[in-house]
Amino acid sequence: MPRRGPWHPATHLALLHAAPGFTVLAVGLAFGVVAGRHHLDPGRLALLAGLLATNQYAAGALNDAVDVEADAAACRTGKPIPAGAVSRRAVVLLALASGVASLGFALALGPATLALAAVGLACAWSYDLWLKGTAASVLPFAVALPLVPLFGYGAARRFPAVLWWAWPIGALAAVAVHLADSLPDVESDRAAGVHGLAPRLGVRSAAALVAAAYLLAGAAALASGLAAGEPRVVLGGAALSAALGLTALVAGARGGPKRRRVAYRLLLAGLVALALGWAGAVRP
Repeated sequence: MPRRGPWHPATHLALLHAAPGFTVLAVGLAFGVVAGRHHLDPGRLALLAGLLATNQYAAGALNDAVDVEADAAACRTGKPIPAGAVSRRAVVLLALASGVASLGFALALGPATLALAAVGLACAWSYDLWLKGTAASVLPFAVALPLVPLFGYGAARRFPAVLWWAWPIGALAAVAVHLADSLPDVESDRAAGVHGLAPRLGVRSAAALVAAAYLLAGAAALASGLAAGEPRVVLGGAALSAALGLTALVAGARGGPKRRRVAYRLLLAGLVALALGWAGAVRP
């Protein structure tokens, strides 16, 4: 990492936290395409992509700036700041600039989307600055993740009532994602004095909660999709999601941090399949 420097693309992909960042980008754009499918506006989709990308970058970069000491203590030299690829001050400035840019993209999409983007950014930064080391560490994710489909519909200038289902499905998915992302670092977080929800619960209890939240999110998406949409599409998405979730469970069971990281990525893929199946079936 030190040879890459502050302008290398890999440095900024790391600050973005590429796996969750691109997941949010893909899901948000998918909902934007579904929302505007009758009159697709490439310009508004580009604004949506800019909003999602800068929002995720602002969240990930500030997270890394806040975590410098903990990352150094845990020898996480793959991260840009501990590796010397970029300074902490520069990352803070990049995070602030990206946050402002995300609000600018949102404003261009309309006042409702701006309000949603402000809530999402507040959730991300409140986690980075205050809530990460508390039992409420999952709360910002539970509020922010259900906003992603709404961003897509904001780009199409409409918010159909069926999107209310995004809240229970998204909140449950957020619990699963947050805890699964935290599981590989439980031991190092405890050693560094970071006591978010996963370190407080421990690996076994946190993994059980991941499985329960993932299962309930899938059940809610399947039930609402069958009631309001095309059964074959939502069944296909739910089946793929279940298969990926089961694979994640097997991959992470009794495994160390590396296997838990693989399980997290499989779970992310499963939630993408679930979201795309639901959106494609319901087509609100």
